[in-house]
Amino acid sequence: MIDIRALLIAPVLFATNALVQAQDLDNGRTEFLSKCAECHGADGKGAGPMTGKLKRKPADLTALARNNNGVFSATAIAAIVDGRGAVQHRRLEMPIWGCRHGPPSGRQSKGYQPKPIDSLLDMPCDPEEVTRKRILEIVDYLRRIQEK
Repeated sequence: MIDIRALLIAPVLFATNALVQAQDLDNGRTEFLSKCAECHGADGKGAGPMTGKLKRKPADLTALARNNNGVFSATAIAAIVDGRGAVQHRRLEMPIWGCRHGPPSGRQSKGYQPKPIDSLLDMPCDPEEVTRKRILEIVDYLRRIQEK
């Protein structure tokens, strides 16, 4: 005998799961628009309102896979966005995503001076898992906006 309650609740559970997944996708876009679009532009092509104030033009984030032989490396992109361990970050004007209330990891020298652009993304010191989740949401959003 079929449990009628199970038949009635299954569509609700399916719809709830779809809604949660849609919200997760929106989180990446929202995070991108609030933390990255000033430099990279709302479309991710590197022409945000701050571009004229930067020494180097921000990357076209829609061409990451194309510029890497068609491969979107989520791990490499996450490391660049995070910035705390990336050697490459030293030559970029991109802010470090980790806690910026003190020198980033590996830059504990007396002469450390945060870049003026760091204040654009002056994120609070969130727990590591929160910071990591935000980074991964942005990386997933970037994966979805790659041009073919």
